[in-house]
Amino acid sequence: MLKAGAGKKILILKHSATCPFSARGKRELEKLLAENGAVEAYLVVVQQQRAISNQLAERLGVKHETPQVLLIKDGKAEKVWNRRDIRKELIEEAAAAE
Repeated sequence: MLKAGAGKKILILKHSATCPFSARGKRELEKLLAENGAVEAYLVVVQQQRAISNQLAERLGVKHETPQVLLIKDGKAEKVWNRRDIRKELIEEAAAAE
């Protein structure tokens, strides 16, 4: 997943299938993806992919939270949004910035 983003930005949503905040964050990201098909994004459902979630936190040096959107470029977390900060407009602006 991190290697797939070499040279470009990717988004990763760490999602909890049982959390209402996470459901709202997922909808925000889905709105962005529906409008901008050029953005590459991945979904990590924490209950099913705990090892991947932990690996992302460790490799990127980002404290685990759900929901959490990570903006990755060249294998590094450029920006992180948690809970109520996950808003389409904020993510879209950061993803488009050079």
